[in-house]
Amino acid sequence: MQPGCFQCFNSLCMGLKKSKPRRFEGYDGLTSDEVSKTFQTAVTEYNSIHGDSVTCIDKFAPGTCVTGSKDKSVVLFDWKQGIPLHRWTGHTRDVTKVKHLGSTIYSSSRDKTIKAWQAHKNDPLLTFEGHRLVVTAIDLNDEGTLLFSGSRDNCVRLWDTTRKTSVSETEVSRNLVSCAKWIPGTQTLVAQTGEDKMLRVWDTRNMQPAFTFPAQQYFQTYCDCSRDGQFILTCSNGFNGKGCEATLWDVRARGMICRYIGHYQTTSACIFLPHLEHVSSKDLIATASHDSTVKIWEREGRECVTTLDCSGAGPLMDLCAWDDGSICVSTTNMGVYQCMLDSCEGKPQLTKKCHF
Repeated sequence: MQPGCFQCFNSLCMGLKKSKPRRFEGYDGLTSDEVSKTFQTAVTEYNSIHGDSVTCIDKFAPGTCVTGSKDKSVVLFDWKQGIPLHRWTGHTRDVTKVKHLGSTIYSSSRDKTIKAWQAHKNDPLLTFEGHRLVVTAIDLNDEGTLLFSGSRDNCVRLWDTTRKTSVSETEVSRNLVSCAKWIPGTQTLVAQTGEDKMLRVWDTRNMQPAFTFPAQQYFQTYCDCSRDGQFILTCSNGFNGKGCEATLWDVRARGMICRYIGHYQTTSACIFLPHLEHVSSKDLIATASHDSTVKIWEREGRECVTTLDCSGAGPLMDLCAWDDGSICVSTTNMGVYQCMLDSCEGKPQLTKKCHF
C-alpha cells in the first residue's frame, strides 16, 4: 500500500470487514448466530460500590438492593440506573448482615453493634449495643417492632425497636450463631442456625427454643424460611464435596425432607425463590457457594436445574431474589452480580445481567 493512497486503504478495510464473519463462524465452534446471542447477553458493568468484599445483601424495592461490606459501609444501590442512592459509614468494622423493613435499613457488624438507618440521613437512627462479640444475625418481625439478633458470643437477643432497648437475652453453650430468620405467618417463632450444627426454632415470648431439629455433621451457615412458614432451608460448610449441602426441613413435622448435594466447597447461602410459572411449574430454591457457583434446584425433586459460574469472584457470600426473577449474589472479590432467572428452551437458565 502506497503512503497516502486512499484506494489501497479502502481495499484493506473492506478485506478486514469481509474477514470478520468467517473468523467468528469457526471461533471455538460457535456459529455467527451463537456469537450474536453471546453479545446480546453481555454483562453491563457499573463502578464498584464497595472497596472490599461484599459480605451481605438484601432486596429492597424492585431494581434496588442493600449491601454491606468489609469496607464498613452500607449501600443502597439502583442497578437499573447504575447508581448508588445512599451510602452509610457509621460502623467501625466489617458489616456482617443487612436487613430492611419499609424504608428503614438495619445492619450488624463486627464492631458488636446493630444500627438502623434511613435514606438521605447519614447518621444512624438507632444503635443497639449489648453483644460481646461480632453480631452475625439479624431479622425483624412483620411490624418491625421486634428485632432478633445473634452473635458469636453464644447469645441471642430480642430488642424492642420502639423503645430502643434489649427485651431479653439467652445464652446457649457453643451456639455461635450464623443466621436467623423470622418464620412468616408467626408472630413469635424465629429459625436460627449456628456452628453447634443445630437448627433451632426460638419462641420469642420466653426466648427459649420451641423445638430443635436433629444435629448435623457440619456447621450450619445460613437459613431461610418459605413464605408460607411451612419449610426451613439450611446449608452447611464443607470442602472437596463433603458437607457443602443444603437441607430442607418441615416445620410442622419437625423433620428433614431432603438434601441438595452438588457444591464442592462451603455452601454459604440458600434461599427459597418466588414461584415463576414462566420459568418452571415447580418450586425452586437457590444456593451460593465458596466454589464460586450459584445453583438452582427443584425444591421437591432435589435436581439441580441450572448452574451459574462466577469464576474469579472468589467465595460467594449471600443471595437475595425478587418476584420478577432477579437474583443478586454478593462476592468476595468482584462485588455484586445481578442475574435473571428465565427459561431457555423450556429449561431454567440463570444469566448475569449487570455487575457493580
